[in-house]
Amino acid sequence: MLVGNGAKNPPQFLRDLAKSVDFVIGIDAGAETLLESGVKVDLAIGDFDSLKNKDLLKKINHLEYPKEKDYSDTEIAVTHAISLGYDEIILTNMLGGRTDHLLFNISILYRIFKEGKSTKILENKEEIYIFDKSIEVQTDINDIVSIFPLLGKVVFEESKGLYYPLKGKSVELGETLTLSNTAVSNPVYVELKEGVAILILKRAKPKYT
Repeated sequence: MLVGNGAKNPPQFLRDLAKSVDFVIGIDAGAETLLESGVKVDLAIGDFDSLKNKDLLKKINHLEYPKEKDYSDTEIAVTHAISLGYDEIILTNMLGGRTDHLLFNISILYRIFKEGKSTKILENKEEIYIFDKSIEVQTDINDIVSIFPLLGKVVFEESKGLYYPLKGKSVELGETLTLSNTAVSNPVYVELKEGVAILILKRAKPKYT
């Protein structure tokens, strides 16, 4: 579980998510957020330019990098997580704030995906997945489901649980056919015939308040 310095999720959300993983990495000020939420930090990574209290680093294992570097703190953390050999890498506190950070954080899913790892971004209000064959996502009625064609074109083999069925349809980069679909049952299932897609789930009701 990698925790960034984006829009903060509720402390209970982070505590519950941490219970489901084996290793927790705080990225820059994400480590501070974890500690404030009562979550044990196994490792902190970054240049820590956003950290309000650097004395926190004395209490936890950390890898500090210079501010001037070729890679973002998040990419460095992902590289380290991959090196640890885990099959799944979950990212959170990745959304909100600067648009450039948002786009690159989502694109990092593709980097992890290419390494043969399962990966997703889990937030209190949104979930983001990457897939190239099929995916099943737990939903509530009226959750918004959007599917973005990451590499240019996506062709759908089947879909279940969506208000607008996708079977036999296709969408290319620059088209909005698969923007703002709606979940009508649980779970939602999507199967691709071609392409790599990002599925974005926007919850009608957040899990935590």
